[in-house]
Amino acid sequence: MPYKILVASGSEQLAHDVQKILGLADDDFDIRFIFDSEKIITTILGESPDIIIYDTHFAHRAAADVLYIIKADPSTTNIPILALADFLQPEHIQLLFHAGADDFIGLPLSVPELIQRTMVGIQRGRMLKKLKTLSNQFDSVTSAISQAGNSVIIISNTGEITWVNEGFKRLYECTLDEFKALFGRNLFAENMNEITTNAIRKCKNGEYVVYDSKWITPQGKEKYIQTSLTPVFDELQNLNYIVAIEMDITELKMIEKDLEDKNENLLSITDNLEQANKILEEQQLQIQQQSELLAEEKQKTEALLLNILPREVANALQKKGVYKPKKFKEVSVMFADFVGFSKLSVTYENIEEFLDVLSSYFETFDEIITQRFIEKIKTIGDCYMCAGGLPRTNHSHPFDTVLAALELQRYTKLRAQDDIQNGRPVWSIRVGIHSGSVIAGVIGKHKFAYDIWGDTVNVASRMQTASDPGRINISESTYSYIKDFFICIPRGKIPAKNIGEIEMYFVDRIKPEYSEDPEGYIPNAALRKIVASL
Repeated sequence: MPYKILVASGSEQLAHDVQKILGLADDDFDIRFIFDSEKIITTILGESPDIIIYDTHFAHRAAADVLYIIKADPSTTNIPILALADFLQPEHIQLLFHAGADDFIGLPLSVPELIQRTMVGIQRGRMLKKLKTLSNQFDSVTSAISQAGNSVIIISNTGEITWVNEGFKRLYECTLDEFKALFGRNLFAENMNEITTNAIRKCKNGEYVVYDSKWITPQGKEKYIQTSLTPVFDELQNLNYIVAIEMDITELKMIEKDLEDKNENLLSITDNLEQANKILEEQQLQIQQQSELLAEEKQKTEALLLNILPREVANALQKKGVYKPKKFKEVSVMFADFVGFSKLSVTYENIEEFLDVLSSYFETFDEIITQRFIEKIKTIGDCYMCAGGLPRTNHSHPFDTVLAALELQRYTKLRAQDDIQNGRPVWSIRVGIHSGSVIAGVIGKHKFAYDIWGDTVNVASRMQTASDPGRINISESTYSYIKDFFICIPRGKIPAKNIGEIEMYFVDRIKPEYSEDPEGYIPNAALRKIVASL
């Protein structure tokens, strides 16, 4: 039966050249052509080709999109694609590679290379089709084991071979015990060969893996084996076992070897074939390196974006390009600044040392608030601003923010004691907290910044301004949430600039019945449970 080949080309001359070259081969080819991209799927379904030779100029600039459509259709996805590409245009090759092209051949066409790659693609495609047809016949692992004429191996979730069928012995020409003596008892061990190790690693991660390997039987006979690994998970998505179905593809390898021999006989047709292959390999390597660089740069960009913006905001910007402002009905905003910052700065002879100290404080503040699910908004000089309850809403934000403030206070006091003992300048903070509604959004087009606005921000700032050194000053709204769990000192109504008189309270400590330490900085299990239930 002739091999069916469908040539999808944007050039009738190129299609003619392909037909002419394939006519030189000894094999019988049934070659069909298509020049209309809109009829590609119906044509493929009607012709059922063994391989598609795909011109990068097919459908003009939509060549990659058409290839995506072919590979996305379940009826055509398994047909091998051999792309004809200009290696001087690596960007086209990269697009087709990601769209699903299985192999590439450079332009202008090389007679032996086209014949060789076409035959290899056809044989691999038929073999894969045969494997997939066999796999579709198995309704379950049990039926697969009972019907398989090839080798079937059951591998436990610890890497131990627990069962093999009779096909295993025929394929490997040895018993299971002899096989274990050669390979070891644990197939998950890292001392396995690289191909098997990588395949098993992917399978353990949930992938269906097909790979080829070479086996030397105890009698010295060389075999080529194709293995398909299928992971089986339990209802909790934990790996239960792996089913390995293997078949002897030595005959296919012999066909490939025969094709290589034909290629050597055809070298007289062109002296440039070796150089062309070398250029192809270099260009494929360049494409791979460029893809790796692109992936690396993408990871760096995403990491940088997450350092600047909350994850929810960064994801929205990456997917949609915008983040619409959002109103939060209840959040807790905290301001903290250093007492006498200007005077403190002049006590340092070296400005770099001063900035290093300031940076170390802010870095510790970052760690403290992150543990409490509080979002850092920004720093303004010596002022540190953050908010609980956004961008992911929660009802525990007043507790989270006050507990974080106590940790800031504790850290600063402990560090002040050490500074006094060592004769260094002493730093102290004032903290202010207020709970209410805010608007949150992203400002800037080229340099993004996540920020919040509203009266709540202004009141929280006034809470900090009206606080005393080393104290935590909260508004009545925040006090109403946390009063039953913290010892608070009423301060009465205190004037706030441009706002008027506001009821204020100093947070002294956590109440003893809810505190894990004598000083009242650390919540005990009872308070942690209450906060977690909000």
